[in-house]
Amino acid sequence: MANRYHSIDEIFNSSLFDEILTTPKKAPRVQYDLEVEKFLEIVDFVKENGREPYKIPTDLTERSLASRLNGIRKDPDRMEHLKKYDEIGLLKMQQKEVDIPKISSIDDILNSGSSELLGDSKLEDSVTSIFDTSSLQKVTTMPEYVAKRKKLKDFAKYEELFKKCHRELTEGKRKIVPFKNEQDIEPNSFYVLKGVLLYVENVGERKKIKNKTNARLRCIFENGTESDMLLRSLSAELYKHGRRVTDNVETLLDNVREDDVSTGFIYVLKSLSTDPQIRSIKNLYKIGFTTGSVEKRIRNAENESTYLYAPVEIVTTYQVFNMNGSKFETTIHHLLANNNLDVSILGPNGKMLVPKEWFVVTLEELQEVIDEIVMMVNLYD
Repeated sequence: MANRYHSIDEIFNSSLFDEILTTPKKAPRVQYDLEVEKFLEIVDFVKENGREPYKIPTDLTERSLASRLNGIRKDPDRMEHLKKYDEIGLLKMQQKEVDIPKISSIDDILNSGSSELLGDSKLEDSVTSIFDTSSLQKVTTMPEYVAKRKKLKDFAKYEELFKKCHRELTEGKRKIVPFKNEQDIEPNSFYVLKGVLLYVENVGERKKIKNKTNARLRCIFENGTESDMLLRSLSAELYKHGRRVTDNVETLLDNVREDDVSTGFIYVLKSLSTDPQIRSIKNLYKIGFTTGSVEKRIRNAENESTYLYAPVEIVTTYQVFNMNGSKFETTIHHLLANNNLDVSILGPNGKMLVPKEWFVVTLEELQEVIDEIVMMVNLYD
């Protein structure tokens, strides 16, 4: 290992120490505003459907969005508050109400005509016929079990979780970001679905259902209801009408201040390899750094050489503040250089692998090294 250091004093007097203290710029706080989130649902609907929502009796979701938009347009204060989020000009026009004619006989249908019956004469740029079935849902086979929301009897024990999440959003400790795919759904995580905050408490066993991996979830909603919907069902809903709330992992480092800037996580992993050569080594740990979620970082461990082509188990994580996390990791590696794993392993591709970032060290010794680095930085401050 180049520029190997064997003590804290050597690092203290080296250029590496200055690099560790390079403090990143603090990310701007993102304020959570439920009114904005609900308005953005309407914007998403318009983008997806090419028109604004209307009070269609058969679609309660669209009807709700239409009522919400109408209420905003009637309130100058709400319009002023939301105008900077109105990227498609929804608040600059007035919504046209859709009146559905009352039909009580065949004569009413013939006299009204298909366009009037469907309210199309009052929908802009819309041409529809009662014989046009393109908008009808395809006939599908209903599953044996359909998840439904129900009132949660012991909601009181979850209420503080939601309040805490709201506070952390307001303080900028969490952010609301776009939902990308079902891999973003993890236990003990928060999401915003149609303006309502939800908490995924548990992700059940992943099983193959119709050649696709799925799992039963336990979802708690901030309105006091719960649901055991499937992972793919929630994913589809979040993709269309939701967003993800970023994690706020509790730090294991002391004296964290409100203005501290998190740069990532030092993680300690244990190999679950079945290779006898690896299994026989006591106190073998991988020490690495990531700016994102550790769980996501190791998701594909069995296919990556850095994880010895085997699953791994998270032993512990340390959140890094006000320091260059990558250099923090490098410092740990330097101080543990004499504990570096020195073996060669035959990989699945037939090539010999020399593991990096794997060390034979007790957790107590590792903790002492981390404490030394943190103390050194605190003394310098």
